[in-house]
Amino acid sequence: MLLKHLVEYDNLEQEKQNIIAKISGLSAENEQDAALLDRIYKVLNTGTIGTNIETALKPPSADENMSEAELAKHRQEITKIISGLDSDYKSLNTFLKKLESGGVVNIGALSKPLNSLSAIFNNDPIAVKAFTALARYGVGVKQKGPGEFALAMLSDKVRLASGEGDLEIDGIGKVELKAALSTAGGRIGYGGGSQKAKRAVIDKYAERIPTVVANIGGTGGSLGFSGFVNGLNSDLPTSGPDAAENKQLRKQIATELLQMDMEGFTGPVADAIANSEDPNVIEKTYLEQNFAWYKDRDDFDALLLISFPNLKSGMIKNAADLTAFRTSGHANATSISIIPTQAGAGREQWAQLTLNKAKI
Repeated sequence: MLLKHLVEYDNLEQEKQNIIAKISGLSAENEQDAALLDRIYKVLNTGTIGTNIETALKPPSADENMSEAELAKHRQEITKIISGLDSDYKSLNTFLKKLESGGVVNIGALSKPLNSLSAIFNNDPIAVKAFTALARYGVGVKQKGPGEFALAMLSDKVRLASGEGDLEIDGIGKVELKAALSTAGGRIGYGGGSQKAKRAVIDKYAERIPTVVANIGGTGGSLGFSGFVNGLNSDLPTSGPDAAENKQLRKQIATELLQMDMEGFTGPVADAIANSEDPNVIEKTYLEQNFAWYKDRDDFDALLLISFPNLKSGMIKNAADLTAFRTSGHANATSISIIPTQAGAGREQWAQLTLNKAKI
């Protein structure tokens, strides 16, 4: 065991400093360090913090195959973070005991299509503080993203997975995490057609879709989803004497534009664009196929969205979950570009899923 009970030492004050230095890697050479060491000592009174931290690190460290030197460094950093939480001793000690007994994450609450971080951490404010404080921890280690190490550290039911920074969660499977540290959300896709390639398609049909062409020229020469759909509705209406021809042309244009992104998942979207003028119907189909493409490409069981600024999450496992999320009142605009900017090619044509500020 890393620590002995403090009462076993003759010179308690000196031994306190030795233990603190061993665990935290710090010494009280200035007021800032002294304040931090005082917070650390607050939880050392139980004599169990070393065991708690090591227990909390076991799931991710085992997966990462860390050396003992790396583990020691992580213990030091985690000790600093946890001991620095704004909390009283009793609450912090209760939190650490929960870590010892399996963690502080309610997997059932996490798996819901929409939930608050408070509910996910069983209404424990210290656990929420720990999660947000650890949000950036581990970023860059074997391509781990924000929040991944934090979730794995705070529950023995969550593990860092091999591959592109995903998680393995008991009862759910492989989970792709999109964690937002700011107000922007994550795009559900990557790669696809360039601005030049997309513009070439539009230019080919320019005489038939002048309104669509006129709507190009947003930021960096892009064409947003609404500008495209509204332009098609004006230029090629789905009702009237030319309806059949217009529908065929709408489908042809949509297929050529989207196939370079969604590949074999293009058909349903092209059909929706061909037969409907309702932007909501078309966007719903676009989102469903975008998600299906992404899930097929990256081979995951669920997509987990976490907003640190707004303290809530969303988990999407299928098209129904995606639709529920989009219509929940907790989702911002998807920011889909039919023609991306030059800088945003391979990114902006994929839907952006962002949790907004609405309270759950």
